[in-house]
Amino acid sequence: MTDYVQGLRQVIQDLVAPDLKAISARQEALKEQLATIQKQMEVQHDATVKTIEAFRAEMRSEFAALRANNQLEVLRQVVPLSERLAVVEKKA
Repeated sequence: MTDYVQGLRQVIQDLVAPDLKAISARQEALKEQLATIQKQMEVQHDATVKTIEAFRAEMRSEFAALRANNQLEVLRQVVPLSERLAVVEKKA
């Protein structure tokens, strides 16, 4: 009986163990690849977030400049109207 057990152990060691070692090595390689991909994705995500934040800041600045220009244009058009209205009110 021990011969059968020894023979079975030898078969397992000769046939199954190398495949298991190869599978284990491949699994470790895949884990390393996954870790590398995750790091790359984090770097890309951070870069994308920074780009979006810069774009938002630029848009805010542009909108502030447009708002200021619009306010100046409104004042430029309202002041003459106010003066005309004052003249009309004096005549009335």
